[in-house]
Amino acid sequence: MPEGSKTHMGSTMRLGSRRTFLQSPDCLTANLYHRSDYVDERHRHIYEVNPDMVSILEKSELKFVGKDETGNIMEILELTDHPFYVGAQFHPEFKSCPGRPSPLFLAYHVRRRIPCLDSYLDKNEK
Repeated sequence: MPEGSKTHMGSTMRLGSRRTFLQSPDCLTANLYHRSDYVDERHRHIYEVNPDMVSILEKSELKFVGKDETGNIMEILELTDHPFYVGAQFHPEFKSCPGRPSPLFLAYHVRRRIPCLDSYLDKNEK
């Protein structure tokens, strides 16, 4: 992590709102965020994907569809052959409000209760 330091241990967390750039306009996350090129969500973590593992993980059905501004830190992954398998480094609930939930947070809850998320996605493609 760029914020990390080998000399000052601790307090090397990625905090606050960060821009994540979507790598494909056809991924589920891009559809949920209305085909945006990027997502602004809040972060609070000290972990990241080992860059040496990215190509190995992408040989399976996992695809990293969101990266930071440098393109080096993996932020969002999706399992391509699954109806709703999305992993994110950010916390979509941090920017959610009762009347305006984060699209990823809302989709997770909608998908759990209503398995026809496709109709929501189809409506947003227009």
